[in-house]
Amino acid sequence: MKFTRRWLLAGLFAALSTQAFSQHADFPNKPVSLVVPFAAGGGLDVTARIIADRLKEELGQPVLIINRPGAGSAVGARVVAAAPADGYTLFITSGSAYGYLHLLVSNFELKLDDFVPVAAVASNPSVIVASTKLPVKTLGELADYGRNKPGEISFCSTGAGGLNHLQLEMFKRAVKAKGGKDFTVTHVPYNGLAPALTGVRDGSVQACTLPYTALVKNLNGKDLRVLAVQRGSRLPWLPDVPTTGQQGFPELDGNDAFINIAAPKGTPAPIVAKLEAALQKTMADAAVRKKLDELEVQPVYMNAKETQKWLEDDVRKFSGLIKESGLAVK
Repeated sequence: MKFTRRWLLAGLFAALSTQAFSQHADFPNKPVSLVVPFAAGGGLDVTARIIADRLKEELGQPVLIINRPGAGSAVGARVVAAAPADGYTLFITSGSAYGYLHLLVSNFELKLDDFVPVAAVASNPSVIVASTKLPVKTLGELADYGRNKPGEISFCSTGAGGLNHLQLEMFKRAVKAKGGKDFTVTHVPYNGLAPALTGVRDGSVQACTLPYTALVKNLNGKDLRVLAVQRGSRLPWLPDVPTTGQQGFPELDGNDAFINIAAPKGTPAPIVAKLEAALQKTMADAAVRKKLDELEVQPVYMNAKETQKWLEDDVRKFSGLIKESGLAVK
């Protein structure tokens, strides 16, 4: 009797699984939207377009880039979370901000489990830059300037509440811990890399935490100076720029932002699996990797399970910083 019941249950499960996969066998049968939560022209936007151009071949449908900047990726996150859980609206972002924005933004209702990770596709380290008009060449000099001339530095990021904003808060905390004196700067959030770079170049701001792209390298030594890379080892593209740890700020090492793609909560597993497989093939394509290398974004691939673990670890780290700092973005 138990044997028969076991086989009946196994048969029922197999039938249901087959039915579930057959229901989504024709996915996708229309264009897929990839929502970028930052302005067009920035590093994430360009990366997304490179990936989308190849992904459409794997999916057999156009992959449309939709820019929805604002509130440290909160605007884009809400767009995706509110979309039908059918795999046709995806979220691409750099970092894990959408997992802790509920601690930062008033009335932001979303959390990490409101999304289903699909894959991580690239890594974009963050850098700290300063205007060449500011008389500093190292992190130590920047820290001393901010301590001794409180309020004179406008320090930008690529969005209020986003990864670069939190990296600024980490830097401020580390500077105070070393010198016992506040690093007092005015935070100026921009909606993406391109407008932030414009702000440094035209003198609207004097320093910034930014995602690294080839664009930053091309400007280094002209309108801006890259002071440090926020990771454990130097970038091959900027071999003369020391890491944060090499300048006495090891707390800021290891802040690489993985560019990851997610779907709304409730997206059927067969659809997620199909997207995951398509992205794996996309990221294995030599032409895609070459284009990302030229952009100086490091191509990687992490499957859905690996991406989920990294997101959980990253959210835990930054949630602790937000609670400790009492930071809130209205």
